[in-house]
Amino acid sequence: MNKKITVMFFALCLTIVGFGMASAYENTIAITEKNENSELAGYGNGYGIQWEKSYGSSPSYGARYEGPQPIGDCDNDGDNELLIGGRDAALRVMEWNEEKQTYEQTHTLHSPFYPLRRLDADGFAIGDLTGDGENEIAVSWYATVHKWIGEKYRIIGWNPWIEWNGGGSPDCYIGDCDNDGQNELILSCRDWTRSIPEIVVFKWNGWRLVKVAEWDDPDINGEVFMAGMGDTDCDGENEIVLGSGNKVVVLNWDKENREFKPTIIVDNPASGWINHPFACVCKDSDMDGKDEIHVGYYSPRITIFEWNGSGYEIKFEKEWPGEGALIESLDVGDVDDDGIAEVCAGTDLVHILQWDGSTYVEETVLPTFGDLAVLNIGDCDNDGKNEIHAGSVMVESGEDFMAWVFKYGWGSE
Repeated sequence: MNKKITVMFFALCLTIVGFGMASAYENTIAITEKNENSELAGYGNGYGIQWEKSYGSSPSYGARYEGPQPIGDCDNDGDNELLIGGRDAALRVMEWNEEKQTYEQTHTLHSPFYPLRRLDADGFAIGDLTGDGENEIAVSWYATVHKWIGEKYRIIGWNPWIEWNGGGSPDCYIGDCDNDGQNELILSCRDWTRSIPEIVVFKWNGWRLVKVAEWDDPDINGEVFMAGMGDTDCDGENEIVLGSGNKVVVLNWDKENREFKPTIIVDNPASGWINHPFACVCKDSDMDGKDEIHVGYYSPRITIFEWNGSGYEIKFEKEWPGEGALIESLDVGDVDDDGIAEVCAGTDLVHILQWDGSTYVEETVLPTFGDLAVLNIGDCDNDGKNEIHAGSVMVESGEDFMAWVFKYGWGSE
C-alpha cells in the first residue's frame, strides 16, 4: 500500500510539472534596455557600460542574486546567453542583439508550481548535466533542470529533497565533483526549519535527478552560499571549496568509501558574521596553469590561497574598509583582452586586480553602487571577448537595484 501511494504521488508530481511544460510556463518577451556609448568618466580606464537596467527600488522585487555559472550556451545554438536572477521569482534569459547593439530578454523561467509557489532564482548554472553533449539550465529552486526543447525551455527534472527536509539552497554548481567523467549538480544549502547537510549532490540517472552524496558540517548548522570547484591541490581531480560558518573547507571525494573528506584551511569560529566566506572561486588567476582558491568575505575582503605541494597557503589578501559588503561578487577571467586573467571583486564598486609576477595589483575600479551579490565574467555578446556582469542585492533608501554589463573598449571606437 505504501509503495502504491508513493508511485501515485510521484505520478501526480510528474503530471503537474508536465502541465506546466505544456502551458505558458515560460514567457517569451523582448525588451530593449539602456546602452551607454561612452567610457566611464573619471573611472573605468577603458571600460564602458555596454548595458544597464534598473529593477526598481523595492527590496522584495528588485534585488539581484548570484549564479556562479550564468554565462553559456543554454539553448545550444552556438551563442552564449546571460542569465539574470533575483528576488522576483523569475530567471531571465538575456541574448545579445548584434543589430540593435543591446541585450534582449527573450525568455523567463519560473519554478515548479508557479504561480502557486513563487520561488526566487537564488542560484543558477549552465552546463551539461544529463551527459548528452548539450547544456541545460539548473536552478536552485527544488534543484530543477530546464532544457531547450521544441523552441521552449522545459522542466525535465527536479528533486525537492532539500526543501522537504527543512532547508533551502542559495546556489548551485554544475561540475564533475566525483571525477567519474559525468557532471553532477552541487547544491549549497542552509537550514530553515531543520538541520540539513551544507552540501547536497544530485546526479542525472538517465531520466531523473537522484541524490547521490552530501557533506554535513559536524561542528555547526552552517550556511553555504557560493561554493566553487576546481583542481585546487594539483592532483588531476576536482575538489569542492565552500564557506560554512566562518570556515573555508576543501572537499575531496573518496571514491572507495564514496564520501567527501574535508580539509579546513580557514577557521575563525568566534569572528562573527564579518568573516563569513560567501564566494569561493577556483580558477587560475596567476597564469601558472593551476587553480587558485579565491574567497570573498562579507567584511569586505578577499583571500587567495595556493597549493604549495603539501597544503594551502595564503598567496594574497586584500581588504576595502568602509566599502559595501563583498557577498558573492567574485570571479576570475580576462576582462581587458590582454591575454592575462584578472580577479574582479565587487563591494559597492568593482575592483579589478591582476597578477604582476609577485603580487596582485589593482588596475581599475568600476563605478557601481549598492552591495553587489553578482559579478560574473564571460563572453555574453559572442565577440570572443569577455564582459563583466554585475548586480546589486542591497541598496540605500531611494536607490534602485541595478544590473550592469561592462565591456573593455566600449564607446572608444
